[in-house]
Amino acid sequence: MAKVPTRTNPAAKISVAILAALTWLLVIGMTIPRAISGGVADYGFFTAVAERMRAGDTLYVEVWDNKDPFVFFFLAIARNVGPNGVIGSWLLEISWVVIAAIALYVIGKRTQIPSILAAFSAFVLAPIVILGMPYFMGNTHLPAIALLLAALALIYTNHPVGAGIAIGVLLFFKLVMVPIALVTITAALLANRKRPAMVPALGGFIATLASIGLLLAIRGELVAFVDTQVHNILYSQSPIVSAEQTGLVQKIGQHVVILVNPHIAGLILVTALIGIATIPYLAANKHRWPELSGLWWTTAAAFVMAGLTIVATGKWFHHANIFAVSSTLAIVLLAGWLTNQRSTTALTAALLTAAVTYPLAATPPPAHYTSALTEFGQRWSEATTVDSLTRALRDREPTSVSFIGESVPRSGGLEEWTIACRHVAQRPFNPAEIFTETLECLPTSQTIVLTRDFAPEPNFPAFEAFISGVEDLTEREYTCERVETYRICERS
Repeated sequence: MAKVPTRTNPAAKISVAILAALTWLLVIGMTIPRAISGGVADYGFFTAVAERMRAGDTLYVEVWDNKDPFVFFFLAIARNVGPNGVIGSWLLEISWVVIAAIALYVIGKRTQIPSILAAFSAFVLAPIVILGMPYFMGNTHLPAIALLLAALALIYTNHPVGAGIAIGVLLFFKLVMVPIALVTITAALLANRKRPAMVPALGGFIATLASIGLLLAIRGELVAFVDTQVHNILYSQSPIVSAEQTGLVQKIGQHVVILVNPHIAGLILVTALIGIATIPYLAANKHRWPELSGLWWTTAAAFVMAGLTIVATGKWFHHANIFAVSSTLAIVLLAGWLTNQRSTTALTAALLTAAVTYPLAATPPPAHYTSALTEFGQRWSEATTVDSLTRALRDREPTSVSFIGESVPRSGGLEEWTIACRHVAQRPFNPAEIFTETLECLPTSQTIVLTRDFAPEPNFPAFEAFISGVEDLTEREYTCERVETYRICERS
């Protein structure tokens, strides 16, 4: 039997409570909404689309982004709270970390880890991993990570219908994570001898898909959502450095490069080592500690599927955030294994799990965390400031407008404006059909807004042709003026 005491030392409780408080101060600082008065980036596009939905636009039909619908639904609702929507967006982001931490605590308890060690793993260590180096505020992997962990906790607590519902909701946040979710949930059910629960879990999943699908159909968004997935398949296979990268080896290479990045390679190595180190013990005690053995298979499934998902679809470093599921489960697995070693005390178990947390977070530079606290005031000020394009357009007569490049308004106040062309931003590596559609639509715009540095991209001929087409149209039929970093062109 393990030497971990069944009664927790009060000092240990106090220590974990203090560490948890410090960790969650860090979480609060890291999840403050990204500055939308500065560069646009992904979160800027999300807020731009969410604002158009608040204005009544139909997602994918009247305003378009390739992310899944609940990213925008939830953000549009959240942005009703606080200056420039900051408080609501902030609480939404924090809520996903809270859900993930609670789920991991439940999983830890169900695998017979002492409460204090389960709390330490879930509320102190796991948030550091979840918000590790691949994370950025607004990363769309975070809701799916939380929902998958919640589904696993529901499996462990014998609520398979709830688990199926969680995975159904996950699909509308991050469709690309559905395969990892289904395989991981199946592994958890089989490894924990809960095969009969597959039917109610599947029922909850299908019922959720049908319900949300009906909602999208009523809103007129379902068909366009399905069409968007075709775009996403093309996008996941398209080059991001040069349009000449068309060979099979080059396509695979741009995905694999994420896995061989030193930060991610280290994460993969540590997770694999935890899995390998626990095999002999679990093999010898699979009847004595079946829950821990089940957790091993669950972690392995999440780990392997994360790697395969990146090989198939990954394009950017932040896509490695998908490993947060297996990384946090690996922490719980390690804690459970150490708990049952005769020579290991609870303190040793806590220290060893803490030691692996940093590499499982992908060894971020200290500033990744510390800047959340040292720059808190600056980030709050920037996040609550209305972006310059919104300010510029608010003073103009509302009309039909199209946005070219990364010039998108990210704040409220433009509800009376009409989006003429649904693709509110274009990037060089987008599939060519986006450029074609926008060029055909542009003449219907009374106003066209372009970024001032809208320039040719020799590595992407389709985008370069698009730029030429836009410039030709605005020179012939529009009168342009420079406003801060934008060109605002009105039909002559």
